[in-house]
Amino acid sequence: MFMKSALALVLLLSSLLLSAPMAAQATETEIYFVRHAETMGNITHSHSKKDDQTLSPEGKRQVAELTRRLGQLKIDYIIVSPKLRALKTILPYLKKHRVTAEIWPELAECCWQKDRSQTSAFDLQRGGKIELPADMQRWFSFPDNDSHYSYYTRTYSEGILQTLMAADRLKKRFGQSGKTILVIGHYHAGSRLLEILQGMEPIGRYKLANTSISHLVENANGTFNLLNQHR
Repeated sequence: MFMKSALALVLLLSSLLLSAPMAAQATETEIYFVRHAETMGNITHSHSKKDDQTLSPEGKRQVAELTRRLGQLKIDYIIVSPKLRALKTILPYLKKHRVTAEIWPELAECCWQKDRSQTSAFDLQRGGKIELPADMQRWFSFPDNDSHYSYYTRTYSEGILQTLMAADRLKKRFGQSGKTILVIGHYHAGSRLLEILQGMEPIGRYKLANTSISHLVENANGTFNLLNQHR
């Protein structure tokens, strides 16, 4: 009787030890970051409101290819910048898979200013209310009332603060959740978000191509490793 009980205990402990790495692995959050598709603003460099909101013919082709590629991934949550070029990039995927995405104002483009002499920012002002075209409203939601309003980000240091807020929100919401998160964002802010998530100084070292996919996996300490870029 004793031998049977001891054997059962050994088997139970062995099972727990073997399953522990799998359980720990299951808590790792994965993030896929995608820069929006090419716009007419990317081509003309005029960056007028109209050009920045209008996808180029190549941008439309990129969206179709991205929709196909994302279909190969298991995605639990999708969060997106409020800028129209980002919304247009993910909209066909949402429609195809009958899912919705959350709009986070912290993901809007920032940090493009060449003047970086300002001291650190400690607060951001809210800007205007984010208005969605009627045909997009069913596919996008806001996580809370405050998220209906953009941030009025005027300087480089305020952009860094905004991106730090985006990274902090990602970690608090999804850290150690075992979920896979898709983030649709921008060039300057996106590069710095990748750096902050890795615990690096945000200086914009990554040159993100339109609709490139960057894959990050969470460490036990809450930072992330960048597994690949420009996938």
